[in-house]
Amino acid sequence: MSGVAGRISTVAAAIVLITLISSCGLVGGKETRVTESSHEIRDQCNRTLNFFENILGITDTAIGYGSINPEDKIDRGAMCTVTKSSVGVGGTRLSAMLSPDSEPAPVRGDPSYIAQTGYDDKVWLNQSPGSVRIYTTVDGWEGSLDLNVDQINQVSITSGEQPNFEVSDHEVRAAAKFLIELTRELT
Repeated sequence: MSGVAGRISTVAAAIVLITLISSCGLVGGKETRVTESSHEIRDQCNRTLNFFENILGITDTAIGYGSINPEDKIDRGAMCTVTKSSVGVGGTRLSAMLSPDSEPAPVRGDPSYIAQTGYDDKVWLNQSPGSVRIYTTVDGWEGSLDLNVDQINQVSITSGEQPNFEVSDHEVRAAAKFLIELTRELT
């Protein structure tokens, strides 16, 4: 009887071990591991500001670092806010994902985010007359870009300018490509 009991406990131990290994993502599928970026937040913000000014043509913008030190590393995630007259008008966010196959949390189950085609990586778009939000996933990282058209035009009004900022389909496509490159290069 002790021989049978020993074999049963050995089989039970093997089943437990296999279950533990597979639940940790080491067998089958992609390994889920969180990585860290050694790039500085300043790198992300400089690229974001350059895109807003030179590609989108939004003038008189700056980076609102707040209490964030621009020399800090992105590590597992960082946010960059673009301001115009000290008002946040958009920005980017990078964050490591726990599961490389999952959709970003804001996209999951939200029908206003539409999956886009024609890109090497997954892209979702939520566009209304007043804002554009884009998400992408690249190599286990999530990137997002927000552009608040209403805020840009409101700041223009308070500055005595004509509120005429609109986002074209070409600019949306350029923003998605920029976000993919930013996510890929800084993570």
